[in-house]
Amino acid sequence: MTRHETFAAPATPRRRQHRGPGHYAARAGLALLALAVLALPFYAATEYYLYQKYVSTQVDTASVDLTATDTRAWDAKIKSLPATSAPVVLAYHDIGYNKSDYVVTPAAFDAQMAALEQAGYRSLTTDEFVDYLKGGPAPPRSVYITFDDGPNGLWVYGDRILARHHMHGTVFLITGRVDQRPYYLSWKEIQRMADSGRWDFQDHTHDLHRRGAVDATGHTASLLANRLWLKAENRLETPEEYESRITADIKRSFADFADHGLPKPQVFAFPFSEATEKVNLPKPGPSLQGLMNRYFTATMTNDSSRPLTASRRAAKARVVQRLEVVSSTKLDHLMSDIAHWTQVAPSDPAPLTHPELWKRSDGEGQADIGAFTGKGTTAAGAARYVSADYRGMSSVDWTGYQVDATVDDLGDGTNQGGVQVRHGSQEPVDISVSQGTLLLSTNGKHTGEAKLTPSTSHRLRITVKGQTTTVQVDGTVTLHHTSRRPAADITGGIGMRVGINRAGAAWSKFTALSVRQLTGLLAGSSGAQQSVSGADLMAPASQWLSAPGVPAPFHISRSAMQPTGRTLSAYGAYQPGRTQGWTGYTVTGTVQRLSGSGVSGAIWVRVGSALAISVQVGRDQMNVYSGDADNQQLVGTRSLTPADSHRVSVTVTGGSTAIAVDGSARMTLMAKSETGGVAFSAYRDTTRHSWPTATDLKVTAQGSS
Repeated sequence: MTRHETFAAPATPRRRQHRGPGHYAARAGLALLALAVLALPFYAATEYYLYQKYVSTQVDTASVDLTATDTRAWDAKIKSLPATSAPVVLAYHDIGYNKSDYVVTPAAFDAQMAALEQAGYRSLTTDEFVDYLKGGPAPPRSVYITFDDGPNGLWVYGDRILARHHMHGTVFLITGRVDQRPYYLSWKEIQRMADSGRWDFQDHTHDLHRRGAVDATGHTASLLANRLWLKAENRLETPEEYESRITADIKRSFADFADHGLPKPQVFAFPFSEATEKVNLPKPGPSLQGLMNRYFTATMTNDSSRPLTASRRAAKARVVQRLEVVSSTKLDHLMSDIAHWTQVAPSDPAPLTHPELWKRSDGEGQADIGAFTGKGTTAAGAARYVSADYRGMSSVDWTGYQVDATVDDLGDGTNQGGVQVRHGSQEPVDISVSQGTLLLSTNGKHTGEAKLTPSTSHRLRITVKGQTTTVQVDGTVTLHHTSRRPAADITGGIGMRVGINRAGAAWSKFTALSVRQLTGLLAGSSGAQQSVSGADLMAPASQWLSAPGVPAPFHISRSAMQPTGRTLSAYGAYQPGRTQGWTGYTVTGTVQRLSGSGVSGAIWVRVGSALAISVQVGRDQMNVYSGDADNQQLVGTRSLTPADSHRVSVTVTGGSTAIAVDGSARMTLMAKSETGGVAFSAYRDTTRHSWPTATDLKVTAQGSS
């Protein structure tokens, strides 16, 4: 080895780097991020495709401006209606430009909504409508706007029109057809509609809105209303199979609602409006209505064998008749029909002076009532009987009324004149007089007869109260009929009938007719009468009722009476069955939390009388109404100094009702000794507003401290 030789040091071994779980997670995250970046355009494209497929472009149609000419035909009728009454239910199908009679054009729909808005109507949500059916107070002038099937035109055209006129719509969905484009709504559109607050959704079956074979010959009928023909087995479904099939469909529709985040339906609309059709359902056996009653508060139909407009009668039957709107429906006809369908009180001193409110029911096709007053042609050809009915659609809840009539020209006993009461009910009552005989009939069957002192003229007084009808003729002869049916099934209005027994005989005529509402008929608390001096309105255990047997939706403490629930109106009367004789008292209280122009509270007196008085106060105005909780008329207004609370005092005497708000705004109304107790009601224009409350509510007898 030379001195210049060197030796290399041995190499240090390299340590292998340890990679922990964080390293692999980071690499996986980067890989996923890269995939996401690559997939984003595809995802966006897919979402855009689905949006284009399942969310149609909305069309903002031109607004319709109504003129005086447009409103002249119906304006006076609408203004004469009660300020509160049962809502009228409208039935639409589709909105668009299809030539079908069931499709209303956007322009026509806009004009209809504009007319409703201009006439002071508001539209109800299903929650609010159901609240009324369950016994809540009649809302301010309102409609319940419904649409069957769920067509796409509601989203494309209807949504923006409802928004423009501050209206709400309810859609009855065939859930099995949602997403079937292009005709039906998609679930994406439905979600947007529900989120807007302008729409809610109810039930129209999952897949039973169609027809199928119901016998061996191939005749078809509604799958919902009929047992089906099982061809393979050469027989009809058994009642049990029918019930199982219907139940399964309803439960499937409920699941569809739940799967898409919608509330459970409360109301059902019958396909083809077959509310009572029983083509091949056996008796006894399952009824279609009975099956629906298991799942829904009420059902909807456009056709009924007796008037069932939204009313207490309809609520009891759980079937509501709707006013159908189609492409041929003219605006003035729609508004006039709404007026004719609106429930009114049984009070008219001279119905014969309102021929437009009568409808001939004798098949003669006549449009006037001259046949009954001797001022027109009685009948054509060989007809020997004519009849007409008064306010057929707006009198379905009538009970507690008295009819006075005078029938003249009764000849020699060969002609008759009469009145029908409880018209349109399940048991109408006919009262007929001739020269010497009084007959009482129900559903065509004689149930009473009496001899009269022969005369060419007789005066009738007919009293309708609960289940009993009482007839008095000329102040002496009296007959009674008491029905075995529930009182709710036999409410209804009045009609006139005249007839002859032989051709050529003279016809009788009506020379006077009136109807007035009786007082003191509100059922409720039972037991002894409550004295004014012993009444404690703010006791937490005190009984307040919104309807007979229905507790008022109030939370009561010593400090305040607070309405509860997600509705827009609340009403409660203090022990109504025990306070009907009250008079000579003063009720005072403070209405608080008047947070906006759409929030108000009212103190009532003379509750149980047909002429109850309610004093409604808002932030800057007092409105005074006359009538019961289902039917009120505005009788006066006063301006108030704007404030979020007002002190109300109402004094009731035999001859007057004296009102004072904040000690300054005053009004005195004449009275006719109407008696009755007290109530409180509250109103708000949106559920976002808090309820108003009543504090320090008390009643004192006159002369006491």
